[in-house]
Amino acid sequence: MTDVTWQQLDKKTIFVAPLMPLLSVIGVVTFIVLVRGWERVSFWEPAITGGIAVALFVANAWHWKTTRYRITDTHVELHSGMLVRKHRSLAKDRVRAVDMSADVFHRMFGLSVVTIGTGRQVAESDDELKLEAVSAGEAERLRTLLLHRGEAPVQIERQTGTLAKFSPQWMRYAPLTWFGFVAVAVLIGGLFQLARTVDLDLWNSGPIKALVSFYESTPLLLAILATGAVVLVLTTVLSVLLYAVFYWGFEITRQSGALRVQYGLINRRSVSIEEKRLRGVQVDEPLLVRLTGGARVKAVATGLTKKKDDNDKWELDADLLLPQAPKEDARKVASAVLNASPPTDTVLITHPAAAARRMILWHAIGAAVPAVVLGILSTLDLTPWWIAQLLLILIPVGALIGYGEYRGLGHAVDGDFLVVRWGVMPRSTAALQRTGVIGWNIRQSIFQRRAGLISVTATIAAGSGSYTIRYADQSDGLHAAEHAVPELLTPFLTRD
Repeated sequence: MTDVTWQQLDKKTIFVAPLMPLLSVIGVVTFIVLVRGWERVSFWEPAITGGIAVALFVANAWHWKTTRYRITDTHVELHSGMLVRKHRSLAKDRVRAVDMSADVFHRMFGLSVVTIGTGRQVAESDDELKLEAVSAGEAERLRTLLLHRGEAPVQIERQTGTLAKFSPQWMRYAPLTWFGFVAVAVLIGGLFQLARTVDLDLWNSGPIKALVSFYESTPLLLAILATGAVVLVLTTVLSVLLYAVFYWGFEITRQSGALRVQYGLINRRSVSIEEKRLRGVQVDEPLLVRLTGGARVKAVATGLTKKKDDNDKWELDADLLLPQAPKEDARKVASAVLNASPPTDTVLITHPAAAARRMILWHAIGAAVPAVVLGILSTLDLTPWWIAQLLLILIPVGALIGYGEYRGLGHAVDGDFLVVRWGVMPRSTAALQRTGVIGWNIRQSIFQRRAGLISVTATIAAGSGSYTIRYADQSDGLHAAEHAVPELLTPFLTRD
């Protein structure tokens, strides 16, 4: 056997694991003391804080004492618990992902949390083992042992080493994302929640009263401009900070048949993607990022789109190959990963004008719904007419978005890849290995039949699971499907 000795987690985890939650508790208690004053703090606040600290250290000591793991020739096994004993194992040949993460305290003490998974689309307890935590050296040994199993070398010559590395210039794209707005919303929500916890009436506090007084004494136009300027500055600063926190130190490398992506300023994350489970790449170009010459690259691979982890938290960026960065960097990464020209360089087949008419019409109808609803309410004297009239501006905006959607449509079969493009906010271009397509879903509504249009969906066991060539010319769409995977669709086609 390769390794039959039961091993323990690193002993330092007893003291390191409780530090992050304990820091949060201490922060809340400190805020309470600052707001209420020390003289209004009762005996119970520090007593409860001390009790939580002791409980955290005892629980982690118990976890360390009762957890064992080992790697045999055939399985990865994990024993945990004493009162309720759990024995879980994964077949070694089913392991497809070994991800490593480390927050600031783990990194200070040379520890890493290792997640070993089978690469299934949804994370389940039977398909994932988590070691919290082992030494950084042990984590690297596990990753190498479980992912580099001595497969036959790939004959295609590929670029090895570092494919892309973080540049501070990338942060200029941060204000063009939703980072800042999300951060502002979280800050406001957290502030009000914290104020409710310490029984503080924010609405009657000095800053809120001063803000209300400013709006009452300031002309409307000036107030709107001032608010817009403050929001713009705040979202810009927060988005740049969040981008740095998430992606600082980003690096993607290729070594021993696997792509390794590492990033994070406070919580350092390392994701390894076996190239044999890679089915393509997807280049996303959000509207504002695209207008400023940027893009983002994701992997289309099996086992990277897990919906939830064991704590019911959405997993983010599991398929990340490059964050928002200059388009030239995105082209280089996509080209190096595919060992082919990047999908954004492929000349795509233009979809017919009937598709433009259809998309503009449906977007305009959808945009008219709010105005129609408010118009009906206005006839009943429930809302003023000016609201419905103002909402009419959404109709040309919707039509413009529909035209943008049409301009984003395209597809092609380029060498070993099926290339599909769609969307406007963002515009996405996916290059899929033709050998990875396992089925086709053909859809044609009565309106599409009259216009000679068709939607062809490629089913693939990776990424989102399906990629649709929307509103293509009927002959072009079917020809692309037949050419991409010969003989798969042929028995269902009738020749003219």
